[in-house]
Amino acid sequence: MTDERIEALVREAATLRYSRRQVLRRATALGLSASALGAVLSRTGTSARAAARQSSPVTLNWFASRDPSGFSQQQVDAFNAQNPNIQISYQEQGATTSDLHDKFVTIATAQDPSADLISMDVPFVPEFAAAGWTIPVEDLLPPEERSAFFSGTIQAATYEDQLYGVPWYNNGPGLFYRKDLLEGAGLQPPKTYDELQAAAAQLQTPELSGYIFQAAQTEGGLISWLEYLWGYGGDILDAEGNVVLNEGTAAKDSLQRLVDYIYNAKISPEACLTMATFSDAQNVFVEGRAAFLRMWMTAAPLMEAETSQVRGKWDVVALPSQNGQQPGPGCLGTWNLGISKFSRYPNESAEAIKFLTSRERQTERLLGIAGSLPTRSAVLDDPQVKAKYPYVDTLRSAFEALKPRPVTPFYSQMSADALQPNFGAAMTRQKNPEQAVADMAEQIEQILAM
Repeated sequence: MTDERIEALVREAATLRYSRRQVLRRATALGLSASALGAVLSRTGTSARAAARQSSPVTLNWFASRDPSGFSQQQVDAFNAQNPNIQISYQEQGATTSDLHDKFVTIATAQDPSADLISMDVPFVPEFAAAGWTIPVEDLLPPEERSAFFSGTIQAATYEDQLYGVPWYNNGPGLFYRKDLLEGAGLQPPKTYDELQAAAAQLQTPELSGYIFQAAQTEGGLISWLEYLWGYGGDILDAEGNVVLNEGTAAKDSLQRLVDYIYNAKISPEACLTMATFSDAQNVFVEGRAAFLRMWMTAAPLMEAETSQVRGKWDVVALPSQNGQQPGPGCLGTWNLGISKFSRYPNESAEAIKFLTSRERQTERLLGIAGSLPTRSAVLDDPQVKAKYPYVDTLRSAFEALKPRPVTPFYSQMSADALQPNFGAAMTRQKNPEQAVADMAEQIEQILAM
């Protein structure tokens, strides 16, 4: 009977929110022993704390990048409506990715708990993990569940064999082209760099550029070259983090290819050298002034906007490669969700991440924001997705080939101090590609040795 009286008192205390004094008084009246009284006090204390959490919901601060679509806030509202005990406060940190990065670095350095969830671009993951500013999320996404994601997204969220972020949404490039012009000329979409060069040269006119790509000394310009480097079979670092950029001729040949597009083959205008943002490049194509464009898939909605000059006249395929035997590796543009080490609510943050990265939410996001690609491959099987974006399924193999920039906490410094300056020097013919690559490799070695 004692156990039954304990259970009854625990339920009574939790329902009526008894104070400790009230629990003692009621236990005495029921004639409970000292050990039974201890059990009641322990369990009612736990119940009281749980009740307090229910009456005062936890608020999670989400440090996020700018989302002009407003769709992220819509998904936050949906989560908040379904989870009265956990509420997300969606906080965009400035207008650029750098603003978000710098704000989180500032508070993490101070061990400030004011951020719980953090949106992370690909290079942020190893940087924040190495600094001890985010926590592993191995339990949040067990190994057996990771196969549901495109492999590159998991690779990019992993640092020193531990997962530090859950892939949230994806981005990757495609080769956009004027299907009306290709069909009129009897051409197929190119699969190799030689085919791209030949088709662009055939289609271009004084008013129509053959091929547009970012070539400015920016991260966007650098990515244009990295994709060609990978397409030639080269890389910057190997799996152990050793510099392999100057091994073989892939780096030199791929950089020479882009230089030749502008100065020798002349299929790309010198204006590409000033295209610092993706908008600078995509606008040329949308305005009907280019036959081919390398661009992120997020540009797709602009192609069909009412003001677009290519509405109904464009299509997109995977990037070409040197040999054309497989899709050219595009640069992975994943955004991940992680948890600040200094968060007071890591468990609640994990629940929010589960919701936001679920198949259902990713499907909603793709249907709501064209070009916001999923990190879960099964989203592409959704009938509504197939009906709305028929081109997406043809790019599935390209999504599998997406490749992250070097997953190292030193990537930002490598890019700013070694890669971008030498890339820019090569593209403006201040250095020949061979010298530019040699200087990149030497400077990266110095950075890694610090």
